[in-house]
Amino acid sequence: MFGLTPLAPWFLWGLAAVSVPVVIHMLQSPTAKIIDFPCIRFLKACQKKAVRRTRLKNIILMLMRMAIIALIAFGMAKPQRFEEQTDVLPDAPVSMVVVLDNSYSMGYVDKGRSRFEQALEAALGLLGTLKPGDEVALLLMNEQCEPLLPDFTADHERARAALRGAKLSDLGTNADPALREAIRLAAKAASIPDSRSQIPDADKKERRRLEIHILTDLQALAWEPVLKSGYLKNVDTKATIYVTSFGRKGSANCFVESVAVAGAGPEQCSVTAQVWAVGAGAPGGVATLSVNDKPVAQETFAVRPGAPTPVTLTTRLGAAGSFRCVLSLQDDALTADDKHFFTVKVGERSKVLVVDGDPSAIGPLAETFYLGNALNPGGAAAGVDGPPPVDARVVSIAELPSVKLDDYRIVLLCNVASLGSDDPVRLDAFLRGGGSLWVFLGGKANAQEYNSPQWSFLPTTLTQPVGDATKKQTFEFGETREGHPLFKTKLDLRAARFWLCWGTDRASLKPGAAVLQSFTNGQPALVEGQGPGGKGKVLLFTSAADSDWGNFPLRRAYLPWVHNAIYYLSGADVRGSSFKLKEEVKFQALATHYKERITVTPPGGTAIGVPVAVKEGYAEGVFKNTDVPGLYQVKADPAFTHSGGFGANLNVQESIITMEDPEKIAAAAPSGLLKFVEGPKRDVVEEVKKSREGQDYWPLIFKLALLVFVVESLFGNLVSRAGKPGGLKLPLFEVLRRRNPGVSQ
Repeated sequence: MFGLTPLAPWFLWGLAAVSVPVVIHMLQSPTAKIIDFPCIRFLKACQKKAVRRTRLKNIILMLMRMAIIALIAFGMAKPQRFEEQTDVLPDAPVSMVVVLDNSYSMGYVDKGRSRFEQALEAALGLLGTLKPGDEVALLLMNEQCEPLLPDFTADHERARAALRGAKLSDLGTNADPALREAIRLAAKAASIPDSRSQIPDADKKERRRLEIHILTDLQALAWEPVLKSGYLKNVDTKATIYVTSFGRKGSANCFVESVAVAGAGPEQCSVTAQVWAVGAGAPGGVATLSVNDKPVAQETFAVRPGAPTPVTLTTRLGAAGSFRCVLSLQDDALTADDKHFFTVKVGERSKVLVVDGDPSAIGPLAETFYLGNALNPGGAAAGVDGPPPVDARVVSIAELPSVKLDDYRIVLLCNVASLGSDDPVRLDAFLRGGGSLWVFLGGKANAQEYNSPQWSFLPTTLTQPVGDATKKQTFEFGETREGHPLFKTKLDLRAARFWLCWGTDRASLKPGAAVLQSFTNGQPALVEGQGPGGKGKVLLFTSAADSDWGNFPLRRAYLPWVHNAIYYLSGADVRGSSFKLKEEVKFQALATHYKERITVTPPGGTAIGVPVAVKEGYAEGVFKNTDVPGLYQVKADPAFTHSGGFGANLNVQESIITMEDPEKIAAAAPSGLLKFVEGPKRDVVEEVKKSREGQDYWPLIFKLALLVFVVESLFGNLVSRAGKPGGLKLPLFEVLRRRNPGVSQ
């Protein structure tokens, strides 16, 4: 009645006592003797009026007395209201599905405790509400649905042990698969008859109470797939879904989105981190770069919420080799995304082969004299510890056939008139293997020769020399290609003067070729192209390497200009390797370099072999077990990509701490399906207990009965004729004491 369920329905028999005031009221009618009295007619009119007034007051008193008895009887029956699942009884068995969010954003610390710890405590509390025979299933929610207990169990101790073993993951969140699995389990529980019940099978499933508890921080990213799919709108389930949020709006977080590594030389690197800040966090922080577990650089920075802030740190790594690097921010409330792991591989000294097309016994007259000094061949420079950054060897065109090109990373051809019969084939293989070629022109260059198929690797065709051989009219460097890595270091080239260069046909630029630098006379100065197969790089400088066609080799900017080009062509002098979790890592090299098995050792793990397939002259292996953030060690031939190791990092989309609006989620579901509980402020365990036990109404009913009793007593005293004036009586008991109270005088 009125949605109330009596826990002690036998007390409702007490409602029969409601008839007692009626009986007493009827027995209360006056039975005085009739005595004739003269002139009685004058009193009859007054008597009728008094009787009507007394009868009305007595009826009101009777109704109040009936209400008191009815309220007491109804209160003794202990009525309760159950707002959830009214088709089940209060003592119905419970089938509970607990979905625990263990994405890494749940590691956010609020008031000394992580959100995951709070959610885990709530999950254990929910298990404590189960009675013997109740069943539970446990799911973990991150980017996928991971079952802790894939099916229902009535072994609550087993469920507690499974929950205590749950760990925070390094993954983001997607609520869609976990929600679908929880609803599937609830439907399965509803379809299984309760063997403990003696009612017909058709009605057994209606007796089971179904609950789904999602304990999460309500990340907007996690609920976006649910809202887009429209799944909740059409879901049909008898389960009540509780969504308990342990998040907090405006939570501040600072994290590293990505790190880029650039070489400032073969032994130096600059590390540029993109740092984000969200929420109402501090306006700045400190970034620290550690190499091989040792801090080597530190930089303070200021952040702008909602936009990336580049933070650059530079360090000298030292000798060639692989270096394990970690860029870390100072700890904040979410520490999981404050570190970025990567490796830096510093190759051996750039081994360069310089082919002199115009050698001379007199040093300054040789074509490569100034270039050789810039490259610093022959050992360490005076006053510098260790070997020079570039290891260059100068040979003549006649010596070229006897040189093994695979031993070098870059070949420079300086004013070479023509190639030998086998040289074009060898250079083609060198470029296909990833080597790079830099061609300087000069007076011995021949347009017909250079435009022939032997020189097919050149990025453009030549026309004729352009300029003034008398050196009276000169030209300078003009425009450079903005943003190209070769020009990342700004150089002052204004002092360089040229009087001759080779003209080129701009319309003959090959696919993928581009003019990187021009002269002020309109001719290209530096043209870049791709080698056969798109592996190696080719640079063409249209003037000479010596001082015959310009004074550039005599200027201060010549050395850094040459070194920048060498670093760019070598490509692998300084290279960083980092990946996201679950991302595949590919190892590639020429098949000739596959001499030993490739193994990868994850952080804190054991070595894992990587199968390698050889196809079309290349060896390739794929490693897929990037499940743990940190630094991975690799054992492979140095020619393989990522042979120096790599880092695996979080997908930092989860780091943007933004809560979804509960009203938006509720609007996407049928009315009443979702019940939201704000975890930090309300206890979901108490909410569940109330929903199961119902709301007790008997204390309110007893209070109402007491109130009616007081009103009845006061009203009865006002209308009573009995007793002395001013005396307080309890009419309910007075009428029981006296059989004939008489008529009011």
